[in-house]
Amino acid sequence: MVCPRCKSENFKKNGSYTSKSHRQKLVQRYYCRDCESTFSDQTGTLTCGERKPYATQLVMRLLMSGVSQRRCAKIADLHPITVARKLERLGLRAAARNLEESTLDSIEEVIFDEMETFEHTKCKPVSIPLAVEKQSRRIIAIGVASMPAKGKLAKISGAKYGARDDDRKEALAHVLECVKNAAPGIKVIKSDMCPRYPNIVKKTFGGQIKHITYKGRRGCIVGQGELKRGGFDTLFSLNHTCAMVRDNLKRLSRRTWCTTKKRGCLKWMLDLYVWCHNQLLLGADWGMALA
Repeated sequence: MVCPRCKSENFKKNGSYTSKSHRQKLVQRYYCRDCESTFSDQTGTLTCGERKPYATQLVMRLLMSGVSQRRCAKIADLHPITVARKLERLGLRAAARNLEESTLDSIEEVIFDEMETFEHTKCKPVSIPLAVEKQSRRIIAIGVASMPAKGKLAKISGAKYGARDDDRKEALAHVLECVKNAAPGIKVIKSDMCPRYPNIVKKTFGGQIKHITYKGRRGCIVGQGELKRGGFDTLFSLNHTCAMVRDNLKRLSRRTWCTTKKRGCLKWMLDLYVWCHNQLLLGADWGMALA
């Protein structure tokens, strides 16, 4: 343990206090001799300053198990605003942990692609670029980007909401940059035949790795378009992971009335899911590890 303010180890015990929010738990307090500040065992933890810290683990497990925020509030007997605030704190903590534990020299083969969802209405589509390690299905990086509507909705979207920014290129470039930093030993990267991908890959990696593309295939009914029907799927690790994301996050499920209202909240949810997904693959208790 170190002082959270000056990172010094020159501190001493400074009494204790009983935390009502932590159900009468006795919390040790400390005094730093260098910067003369005080802190406690709760300083810097996930539940520091929360009035209902005992519900944080339950909220996290419900949100990552296909439960909407409003239903989570009813199950946990919390106000919906409390659940939203806990989601923000959990998402920010998960994003920081994902960056800390993202570097793996053993990664040699990565698959990337984009999912699509929407915010508020289908006239406001959103792209979700993500990269997955082929062998372990570990999610290396994920992002969120706005995109213009396509097909019959393009005219309706333009007339009702105006021109919509297309941030897919920047978001995918950021995801691939994270892959480059997390996997310095990468040799092969795979994707489908989207015409935008080769230039972005070449610009990010500079032609140092091999980019293999595969023709897209029709989805099967069970996988809701993510898992492909019939035969061997060369991009199975990615498609299976995308199917898991849609199944475990209620707002991403197909044909649901639970939709994203803000892209920032969607990013918190995705960062939290990436943490839980990777920890479950490692066989760890992702709830307690995040705390």
